[in-house]
Amino acid sequence: MKVPDFEIISANGPVPDDMIVDNKGFYIHMMNFVVNAIYEGPTTDILCRFIDEDSNIYTSTLEFDGYKTSLSRCLEYFEKTEDFERCTIIKKILNDRL
Repeated sequence: MKVPDFEIISANGPVPDDMIVDNKGFYIHMMNFVVNAIYEGPTTDILCRFIDEDSNIYTSTLEFDGYKTSLSRCLEYFEKTEDFERCTIIKKILNDRL
């Protein structure tokens, strides 16, 4: 899986959701990352890279012990955006696999 880059605006911090420019893309990627790792086995622990307005690059990792928390965050986001198909998938994984 290719490691994606997400633009952040650090001045909008410290809340990560306020800093990430493409929240939808980030949450879709995080969900897919965890789902792939659970069903196919992890290929890396590097989730993505964040690039700020000064071109600083921050690498974000996600290991197994963070999968449940990450999927729970995804669920909150997809509930807020009314993406109920993804909510159903996440709930099933949380109940059956984690």
